[in-house]
Amino acid sequence: MKPRLLVVSTVHPADDPRIRHKLIATLQDDWVVTFAGKGRGPIDQTGIRWVELGGGRVLRWLRAARLLFSKDFDVASLHDPELLPLGIVASRLGRSIVFDVHENVPAQFRTKEWVPRLLRKPLASLAGWLLRVGERRLAITLAEASYSPLFANPHPVFPNYLAGSPPRPRPADPATGIVYLGDVTEARGLALAVEAVGAAGADRFTVMGRCTPDFKARLLAIAETGGVTLQFRGFVTSDEALRVTAGATMGLSPLLDTPNYRVSLPTKVLEYLAVGVPTLASDLPGTREVVGDKPGVVLIAPGDVQAWRDEIAAALDSSSLRTAARKGVAAIRDAYVWPAEEVRDFYAGCVNDR
Repeated sequence: MKPRLLVVSTVHPADDPRIRHKLIATLQDDWVVTFAGKGRGPIDQTGIRWVELGGGRVLRWLRAARLLFSKDFDVASLHDPELLPLGIVASRLGRSIVFDVHENVPAQFRTKEWVPRLLRKPLASLAGWLLRVGERRLAITLAEASYSPLFANPHPVFPNYLAGSPPRPRPADPATGIVYLGDVTEARGLALAVEAVGAAGADRFTVMGRCTPDFKARLLAIAETGGVTLQFRGFVTSDEALRVTAGATMGLSPLLDTPNYRVSLPTKVLEYLAVGVPTLASDLPGTREVVGDKPGVVLIAPGDVQAWRDEIAAALDSSSLRTAARKGVAAIRDAYVWPAEEVRDFYAGCVNDR
């Protein structure tokens, strides 16, 4: 009989690439998978049982608690900081819990716009303390090796590398223009990017990712001033995002220099390169360490609008940059692959350790 896996996220979209298209896709053949989250569920629900956690954030949390305190699973995989206390309590009730760390949670609290400034430092400290308490009770997995200092002991790293077969590179599509893939926020540099794209004389900028209505309105106003057509696609599935990206003029990763992003590698950079698209990225240590010497990559000072304008303008006129990016596709696809076997072995061990 197959073991039962409960995957829970009250925050991430149901089609989150790491959760649905990497973790669950890796395990669904060997496990009976129940996936609980917000919204109507992933577009492809093959091989899973979907449970909608309806209502607002608090109600979703309470519904997640009910699932975690049940006995209807052998292992539960949690993906949000707010679920960490529930995981700790559930583990004390004898449940086998995995907590997957997607981001540097304490650093994240220091830059969250919705958190009042006076509360950011205390909440960051509380998050760090909860992580250290959690590692005594839960199985911890990390999306980045850079998160290891948050813990007293080493934990397995399952990096957010490429999964599946990205589409083949294709000629640049003027209807797509420059592309950005990922959540659309101030800290991820989107206001700077829109201003720089317009100043560089580009015609179109396609943005794919979640964005608040207020920030979207602000970006549209910046785009109108700069004379660039800003195309918002919203959140799209990973396959669709890569299909669109494959026809882009270039891909941008304009992260600002914040503690949460400084030492991380943005997955979008690998995705751009995997489909042969020239990549302009913020020159941050985590990005520079992995792709700084890769063909088709230009690193730019984070937060410097003039530098971004100049490099975007230069890339628009450079056929050699696109040629270089295409030459590097095979090496990227070979070197940065989601560690499916390691993930399978780890979760099988969580059942055996019960």
